[in-house]
Amino acid sequence: MSLCASAADIPRLSNGGEGSRWVLQTRDFETRRADGRFDRSLGFAMDRLRRMKPRYSFDDVKSADEMPAWRAKVRAKLRELLQIGDMLTCDFVKISEARRDGYRLFRYEFYPEESLAIPILVLVPEDVLASKRKAPAVICMPGSGAGLNSLAGEPDNSLNRFPMRNRQAWYYVRAGMIAVAIENPATAENSEPGLWHYVAQNHFARYMTLMGWSTWGFMTEHVLQVVEFLKRNPHVDASRIAVSGMSLGCIPALYSAVLSDDIAAVVYNDYVCSWAIRAMAQTEGRGPYGVGGGDVDPRRPVGFYRWFDDEPDLMAAIAPRPMILAEGGPWKRHIEKVKRAYALSGAADNLRVSYYEKFADPASRRFEDLDLKETQGLTCNEFFERANVDPPQHSFHPYVNVPWLTKVLLGTSDLSPSLRAAIDAAAREKARW
Repeated sequence: MSLCASAADIPRLSNGGEGSRWVLQTRDFETRRADGRFDRSLGFAMDRLRRMKPRYSFDDVKSADEMPAWRAKVRAKLRELLQIGDMLTCDFVKISEARRDGYRLFRYEFYPEESLAIPILVLVPEDVLASKRKAPAVICMPGSGAGLNSLAGEPDNSLNRFPMRNRQAWYYVRAGMIAVAIENPATAENSEPGLWHYVAQNHFARYMTLMGWSTWGFMTEHVLQVVEFLKRNPHVDASRIAVSGMSLGCIPALYSAVLSDDIAAVVYNDYVCSWAIRAMAQTEGRGPYGVGGGDVDPRRPVGFYRWFDDEPDLMAAIAPRPMILAEGGPWKRHIEKVKRAYALSGAADNLRVSYYEKFADPASRRFEDLDLKETQGLTCNEFFERANVDPPQHSFHPYVNVPWLTKVLLGTSDLSPSLRAAIDAAAREKARW
């Protein structure tokens, strides 16, 4: 028998006995011993995880005076875990320039490593170029399967269920901001034609892990390098640089904002999720990477939960800077924690929490009193229902994010009639599949 079984071999190999069950069940985490010890590994690991408390949990911060020192510890540890270096400047080279309706589309490459080229698109309003005035800038990051062209509303063949909604850079430049679109590693132009992005990303994550690195550290460092590039751009107001992430793109958006005070605002277009708590609660069914339960993303660094609860503790570290959470999330230990951080900072109004339409009415959020950390045995769908997540509508939400960021960076939420019409049309867009 080959040691590398194919998918076709699985039914034959798992017909009873070893390998006959492919999903976790609650009983897999229980001890059968009178002394309380675990003689099976899963039970031990889950018990240890449940009893663990992150060293830099925001739960231990009780006053505003404690926040600066706590935030500095979180920042230093995050930088260490992501392996972000001190040299964040690198060469950016303009490749092309094209005129669009009301803005200019520039294509650049930058070279963070000697043997690596990363493409970005920079969208600049024509009136900014003509007047030479400084404008705010926003760095846009797509979801896991989308490409940078989709962010700019350019022709694109990458996976994109909501092409009208997800062209976030296009919305921002039409609102008067400079917008930068950046690609995810091992995706679209950064991958091989025809290769499914999960395959490319998982192999890339494995290679990065073997080198003692991580995909998410790699992505975050690139965002910080783009921040340095924008600070040198004569058209950019360096005091008004924001990050805007959709789904996977929320990770480098969040991490870069924790690490850099140069980032003035954050658009977090996903639901608030503790990766550790999801792993504890969602233990049945098959997860997104093909194994039972709420999988831990192989693209992340190892050991985060020893230090902080990613993402709620890191979101708390953003306070008091403006941030929007565009797809809600659970209340206990999640949004509850982030709101407390902003209130403690005296900046409660700087945090905006929006929910999926399905959960916009507070009465529809039926599990706000549920502590997911004390929950177990949920399937993926059961977890999402308790976390106020509507997966079929997971997309960028321009009707929420664009007016909010325009208000934060430009001082007004007034949009042109044509932009408002485009946003309204996006709200009615049906998924492509």
